[in-house]
Amino acid sequence: MTSTILTTPAVALGTWAWGDSGEVGDGYFGSRLTAAGLREVVEKAHANGFTLWDTAAVYGMGHSETVLAEALKGYARNEYQLSTKFTPQIAGDGDDPVADMLEQSLHRMGTDYVDLYWIHNPADVARWTPLLIPLLRSGRIGMSASRTTT
Repeated sequence: MTSTILTTPAVALGTWAWGDSGEVGDGYFGSRLTAAGLREVVEKAHANGFTLWDTAAVYGMGHSETVLAEALKGYARNEYQLSTKFTPQIAGDGDDPVADMLEQSLHRMGTDYVDLYWIHNPADVARWTPLLIPLLRSGRIGMSASRTTT
């Protein structure tokens, strides 16, 4: 585990509404943003110094993570931070549901780590929190010093 302290921006841009199906006429919770429109949001945000993106496995049952990853294509991974969440209410019953959900999120977002990984709804925090530690130590959660160098 690294001793590097993660510095987060004061503002995170949430992508809950990006979890809609995105089908024509369905819109993104009424916003009617297309993939091109969401890409424009990312470009304007990036140009204005917004770099922390927040999503969750439960937002559109993973669709938000997929749409966000698509909108961020072309940006180097060290140019932005990703925050996603473990949601106990949709956890599987495998040996390590926290790691399983994180792996699914990483796959959808096309990355090998997230900067922040939260317990989305504090259901049974004592059960889930210890399972975050190995993920932090593995480098799948948090920024290591090697990732921040250019």
